Amino acid sequence: MNLDMAADQPYELDQWSAWFKSELAPSDLDAPGVLAFMHHFADLGILEPAGGDLWKLCGMENNHSSGPLRDVVRDHLEALTRTEAGFAISYFLGQRPRVSPLPLKGSHNQQPRSIPDAGKTSNRENASDLSNLQIVKKVGRQLRPFLDFEKETVARLLGTHTQQKDARIIFNFILRKTQQKAEPKKWEQLSRKRHK
Repeated sequence: MNLDMAADQPYELDQWSAWFKSELAPSDLDAPGVLAFMHHFADLGILEPAGGDLWKLCGMENNHSSGPLRDVVRDHLEALTRTEAGFAISYFLGQRPRVSPLPLKGSHNQQPRSIPDAGKTSNRENASDLSNLQIVKKVGRQLRPFLDFEKETVARLLGTHTQQKDARIIFNFILRKTQQKAEPKKWEQLSRKRHK
């Protein structure tokens, strides 16, 4: 596939995906991930439909003398990283994000939800033999912040062109980029006497 793209010419989305993959995308972003970002870029006004299956870069018609297309597009993407809507672009460019992936306070009209209380805890609930229901409730409480973070981030990514599947792909990519691996623990065998 020819990757010599002209700024003012329309191309199929697969061609744009291949160009972004070769020129700007991180090496660990696979083809479905690049395509998900293409849809997100369309929602942000970086790409626009040009009839049929063709797409073109927005606002690039007069940028012939601004340098290589890669540099012009990268500058445009970097400018969008400073906006709330463009928070995911930082991860695409391999930069530290300037805008938090968490929603800003007041950006949604939702009150923080409290988890329903199961009532008074009995002595048995404090024992080590938790029932399956108690385990599910405990794990649910531990996972709630992550599930809320995922739900709110995916909601911020959804748009006219970015569907639920695309938003989840982008979210998972962001999550991989933000996770830090812990140092492996040295394995030690405990004495059997301790367990008797």
